[in-house]
Formats: sequence, structure tokens, C-alpha cells
Amino acid sequence: MEDTAQVVPHARHGFLFATVFDGHGGFAAAEYLQQNLYRIFKQVLDAKGEGETSGGSSGTGSLPSLTAVLTDSFKAADEDVLQWMHANCPDEEGTSGCTATTCLVRKDLLVVANVGDSRAVLCRKGTAIDLSTEHRVWGKTPGVVAEIERIESVGGWVDDGRVCGVLAVSRAFGDMEFKGQAGLKLLLQKGIEFELWDQAFADSRRFTGAPVTADPDVSEMSLCDEDEFVLVASDGLWDVMDSQEVVKLARRDLQRGQQPQEVAHKLTQLAVKRGSQDNIGVVLVDLGKVDWSQASGGGGLFGSLFGSR
Repeated sequence: MEDTAQVVPHARHGFLFATVFDGHGGFAAAEYLQQNLYRIFKQVLDAKGEGETSGGSSGTGSLPSLTAVLTDSFKAADEDVLQWMHANCPDEEGTSGCTATTCLVRKDLLVVANVGDSRAVLCRKGTAIDLSTEHRVWGKTPGVVAEIERIESVGGWVDDGRVCGVLAVSRAFGDMEFKGQAGLKLLLQKGIEFELWDQAFADSRRFTGAPVTADPDVSEMSLCDEDEFVLVASDGLWDVMDSQEVVKLARRDLQRGQQPQEVAHKLTQLAVKRGSQDNIGVVLVDLGKVDWSQASGGGGLFGSLFGSR
């Protein structure tokens, strides 16, 4: 499976840290990030120290802007995974990539950072609220148009809904063939070998930046008593179900007393039954099962509060 997840219930400042990773082109990038993204996040958080504060308060003291921390963490993680794969993955695994959607959840605050096409959704009194922007390049939505313009501005192009006619997501970790002069040179060479374009086309390209980046979109939202759960899933789920249907099904099963792990599993099984052809990763954080009174300066979220598949 190229999809994996990481959940840290006892994260810094009373937060739960949850991420769904969706790898492509191999396992290396997803596995490295699953093992290292939270470590990098902690390093960036510590390095920024007591700077600009994020909204909300839970008695944990001030903390740096989490939007800035997550943005810098994702960029640092991308540099790390590219260096690690270059040194340790001499085969095709060294060109693998990975998307990621991270949620920081606290009683009063939810922060979401996304790179790629996974999605985070909040259930607020039965209504689905999308928390992330998917980075794809097919369609004509304002977000898609902006991504295409960004790619073209650095010398890239979009063909048949794919970056440079190859990659289905426009932002990702890894994917060294879409970053740096050496990687982009390799991309053009491989395109000739696989007859995607000819030598004249390759010679005409002038890249001034990376068509694919790991710059996340980050959103912050205050939580209230009407917020019931947060669900993060890879595109294998969203390809066959929309956000409101997923929220409706998950809410029904949680209200019937099913555990988040079981609910997450049922959603993956339903997606497969409906014909999803992709790997599926799901993390469900049941806000109603968190004993927030246990959250303190060091953090501490207890109970059966999340499920992942």
C-alpha cells in the first residue's frame, strides 16, 4: 500500500497531530514522511519559539503561527525526503512522490495543511465542511486555473489534466523529476525515451522553477460545541463519494456506537465496492470522545478517539 497515516495524540500544545499520506510511483517517499514529518514539525515549532501567536486559547500559552510552522515544515520535509531518496534509493523508488494532508486538532482550534489531492472534512452538526484545497489540474475551477497558471509561469505545461503530461497532482513531496535542474533534465530525457515528446520539444523548454512544489495550502478554524468529528482521507475515497455523503454515513455509524476504527474501515470497504481503483487511507478523529480536560501544556488527548485504515 502506498497510502499510510500517522496519528500523534499527545502532540505539542495540547494538539492531536494526524496526517494521511498518499504515495505514488513507489513507497519510499510515503514511508519516509510517515516516519519523519512529525519530527520535522516539532523541530520547526521549537525553532520558531514564542513568535506570532495563533488564534484560540486553551490554557497552553502562546505558540508560533501554526500556518507558518506547517508551511515551513512541509518545505523542510520535501527537502529532506529528496535528499534521503537521492542517497538511499538508486532505483525508481528514488523518483517516487507523496501527497499529505495534516490536521492539528485541539478543543478550540483546527489547523489543516494540504499538499496534493487528499481531503480533510469537518462534520458540524451533520453538515460537511471541506477544510482543504485539492491540487489537481483538470477542470476549470478558479483553483485549477490558478495552479495551471503557476505551472506555466515557471516553464511547465499541463496536458490532459496532468503536469507536463505525466503527473496527476500539481503539488507533492518528492517527485524529483519535477524539481531542480537535474530532475527537470531527467524528466525531459524520459519523455523522449517514452515518446511523449520529441527532442525539439525538449530543447524548447526553459524552466525557471519547479512545476510541482510542496507548498501547502493552510487553513485555521475555531471549533465549537457543534463540531462532531474530523475525517481525513486520500483520493481513493473521494473519487467515489462526496464529502456530505461520507459525513452522513460516518455520523450515522458513530451515533450507533461504532468505534472510529470500525467506521473508517466501513468507508474504505464501501469505496472499494463502488469501484475505487486507488489505495485508500482514512483517519477519523471523533471530537466527542476526547477528554479535553486532560489537555495541558504538554498536551494529552485520551480515550478511543481516532480510527485509521
